[in-house]
Amino acid sequence: MGTAQGGVAGGMKPVPSQVGPVHFETFGKLISVRCPREYAGMMRQHGGEWDPGSRSWLIERRRVGPVFRALRRVTDPLFRRAGMDLDG
Repeated sequence: MGTAQGGVAGGMKPVPSQVGPVHFETFGKLISVRCPREYAGMMRQHGGEWDPGSRSWLIERRRVGPVFRALRRVTDPLFRRAGMDLDG
């Protein structure tokens, strides 16, 4: 599993570059999240703001942990059981 640019800064955990079909990129204190439309409700639930210019969601770094956990829960467990890595 790769990490989005930014890595570990100030003791923060690294941000994965991808979880299933969702891609992450670090911009200082914000994380840019590109995902299919069916995840829009999840992004709003965790404080995401839609950025039409970049066509991605912006979430504060401190609020992105629950997003990772929720994405891992909804990612099809059959793929993981078959040994397919959906995290890129």
